[in-house]
Amino acid sequence: MGNLILNQFSLEILSGEIINLIGLEGSGKEELYAILSGKEFIDSGDVWFNGKQYKIGKESLPVERVNGIFLIGNYDLIIPDLTVAENIYIIEKINYFQFSVSKKKMEQQTKKIFDQFNVKIDPRKKAKNLTPYERCILRFTRAYVKRAKLIVVDDILDDYSLDKIHQILEILNLFKKEGISILWINNYPDSITEAADKIVVIRNGKNGMLFYKEDYEKEKIKRSLTTGKQYLENYEGVTSVRKENAISIQNIKNNYFNELSFECKKGEILGIYDIQNKFSRELKKILLGKKKYQGKFIIEDEEIKTDAEYKLLKSKIAVVDGNAYQLSIFPDLSLQENLEISAYQKTAKGKYFINRRVQKYVNRMGEELFENNVTYKSMREISRRDAMRVVYYRLGFAKPKILFCFQPFLRLDPISRKQLCEILLKFSSQGTGMILSSASVSDLILLCDRILVVEKNRIYQEVERASFLKVFQ
Repeated sequence: MGNLILNQFSLEILSGEIINLIGLEGSGKEELYAILSGKEFIDSGDVWFNGKQYKIGKESLPVERVNGIFLIGNYDLIIPDLTVAENIYIIEKINYFQFSVSKKKMEQQTKKIFDQFNVKIDPRKKAKNLTPYERCILRFTRAYVKRAKLIVVDDILDDYSLDKIHQILEILNLFKKEGISILWINNYPDSITEAADKIVVIRNGKNGMLFYKEDYEKEKIKRSLTTGKQYLENYEGVTSVRKENAISIQNIKNNYFNELSFECKKGEILGIYDIQNKFSRELKKILLGKKKYQGKFIIEDEEIKTDAEYKLLKSKIAVVDGNAYQLSIFPDLSLQENLEISAYQKTAKGKYFINRRVQKYVNRMGEELFENNVTYKSMREISRRDAMRVVYYRLGFAKPKILFCFQPFLRLDPISRKQLCEILLKFSSQGTGMILSSASVSDLILLCDRILVVEKNRIYQEVERASFLKVFQ
């Protein structure tokens, strides 16, 4: 007998209304999205749209063929070798015009819509060369062109800068004026939550609390997600800052940076507040060996060359991308095998583990990690929260000296954020230096000992913890 995921849940969306459906991982919101996209069955209940009842079942609601419902997620299909304009109009010309539309006409129409949305994307650009944000805009534009009545958005806010988030808000408000409804699904209050007409909290598959726009209060919404449990996020531990440097970054220069220099102590949690997120992306490219540079990375008085990703852990540097927790898991390996990878070189000879105590320890850690979820036989359906934990536990076996975390709290719910805080504090207690980069300063003030404020390609301010409230009020 299967588990009951959605239980008498109901939702009503009016024409031209922005609804935010918010809940923890496992609350049922993911299943609702899967039902609307035709990937899941329901046992009972009805879905009515535009005055018609839909029979819900697998493939009964194929994307972009439901008379006005369009679904936008993180991994929607885009035809990479076609241009932006062709991706927007390729189906439109078949469904509506029944004759060929010239490429030039498609580009003109796309530019006209982009101008209306104040979007600066070349319609002739190949889809495979788009940034994540540009792909997001393409999907919204495609839904608009195809006369969407309801757009269902599944937690797509990436590490976008504030100006990009504001642009998305402007587009949604334009849609609203034209009677297009938005169902925005996420697991943590964001800018769309604040702008929504109604905020519907889903808990354990049931309707939780309902907030109207005039009742918006971020802390109250976050507390309402945890079903009466002690609220977990406002958590402040004690880091173990030491005098010695974990890493010294000296005079980094390339086509973006101009003599970038800073250091992080052992056990310190150092924040990089990067409101535009360009600085962090360029730094990550250097660390992963994707960009050449001049200058030095010094760890324990030894210069480290960051010229290839596979060499990083050997140099005692770890890089974690909060946008890719689930993509960092090996889906065909078991939980234990995913954890063992970091310890394998130290404990294996040939193809066999020679340190059985380490193997038993790894297995026990895996059992503790999923002590309440014995159904995992593979890692293909792993949740974002569990993937995050696997990634950091795996790094714990490698014992890095310095840990770079880019947007580590991205799309994590309050419980996941609490767990991540505890994990990072454990790294700190072991003397690991950590550099957390985020476009959200509220993510950084939770834990950081210092915050470097960046603007474009340089650090222009350093703020100590004692001054956080004064500077970041």
